[in-house]
Amino acid sequence: MSRPSPADARSQLVEVIGESVYHALGLKESLEEERKALETQDMEALTAAVESKGVCVAELQGLDSKRVALCEAWGFGDSPEQMQELINWCDDSDLIANRWEHLMILAAEGSALNMTNGAIIRLRQQQFESSLSVLRGVKPRPNTYGRNGETSGDYGRSSLAQA
Repeated sequence: MSRPSPADARSQLVEVIGESVYHALGLKESLEEERKALETQDMEALTAAVESKGVCVAELQGLDSKRVALCEAWGFGDSPEQMQELINWCDDSDLIANRWEHLMILAAEGSALNMTNGAIIRLRQQQFESSLSVLRGVKPRPNTYGRNGETSGDYGRSSLAQA
């Protein structure tokens, strides 16, 4: 593929990044719904949020692959500086730069939401394992690590029939 005019490249990238922003907003909404469902332990809402999140992630991956392919086809390579080089070449109105910055902000917000949701899941798992250990009649496993990064003791894996 030959390098298009800066105006044509700008038009194509504005479209791809605009769609990415749309799906990133959807992902952010899905992550917020996932958090609410985790906090309220609403399994139906959690399932719906996880499915929605999966669709948004798949769309974002496809759009990013398309963006990277366009950049590479236009001779901008596959480096962290790729977008800045392309913006310097074709974005005289800062349209791409503004949308790209918005997308990067949404990505950071999504990452933070995902980390929060992961922490909630890990906390619920620890609570569940602790309760299960009590039912089994064994000491709950520690929530901390020893000097070597390993937990000590039995993890309460005995049969419930023995508890």
